[in-house]
Amino acid sequence: MSTTEILILLALAGTVAWWLDAIRTKEVARQAGQRACETAGVEFLDDTVVLTRLRLRRDSRGQLRIYREYRFDFASDGTRRYDGNMSLLGKRVKGIHLEPYRVV
Repeated sequence: MSTTEILILLALAGTVAWWLDAIRTKEVARQAGQRACETAGVEFLDDTVVLTRLRLRRDSRGQLRIYREYRFDFASDGTRRYDGNMSLLGKRVKGIHLEPYRVV
């Protein structure tokens, strides 16, 4: 096997690992959004979250982690959509914010 082939395989393995991590983290975010909506007594719409920001940040121990922000929609009365946002550092939810909504 040549050096070029080894580098291609390593790049492919890194890409697959990145993709699998992104899928797992999105599922963590989806579940956190769903729980936040249940706690607030609102409906989590479309059963999904959308990645809006991706960057590197350090955690409280100084280790470099991937910081992601997600957006999701929810409804309180079934007629109007509201925005929700959340941030994750690694796979830990750092915060969830629900746009002010009308209580029914």
